[in-house]
Amino acid sequence: MSTFVENLSYMIQRIQTIFLFLVILLGVAAFFFPIMSFTAEGLTYTMNLYNTIVGDDISKILSDNVGVGVMQAIVQLVALAAILLFKNRSLQIKIGKLIILLIAFQIAAIVMYSDIIKSLMDISPDYVLVSFEFGAVLPVISLICAYLAVFFIRKDDKLVRSADRLR
Repeated sequence: MSTFVENLSYMIQRIQTIFLFLVILLGVAAFFFPIMSFTAEGLTYTMNLYNTIVGDDISKILSDNVGVGVMQAIVQLVALAAILLFKNRSLQIKIGKLIILLIAFQIAAIVMYSDIIKSLMDISPDYVLVSFEFGAVLPVISLICAYLAVFFIRKDDKLVRSADRLR
């Protein structure tokens, strides 16, 4: 039991664990905030991770964006796996790069779904006002946190390797 507590305290002390944990927390927060809103002809369409709704009526769904939500869940699971693999730094670096790639794909999917939503609105895309909401910033901040986690894992790995050379 004391070994588990020692491992847990060591894992929490590392800055990359904090950045990976932030990726998870930002992913949880992304489920509760809208990503974008589209306004045209007096109607507002709100896009979140799973769908785009018309106005304030949750039952009126214009489009399903399930791919973005699923990608967010995958990012969170992979970040959790990276946290738990704190003893294997080389694998943790590879998983961190995978997280960066997945978040980049998620941002690309958000852009793709926004174009699809504009085409589904039966209005010329030139007359649609697109507003970014708080949820659009969260993947970008997650991307930055994932990059910083990989940076500090590499730094930690270099430090351990240099200490091994001195022995």
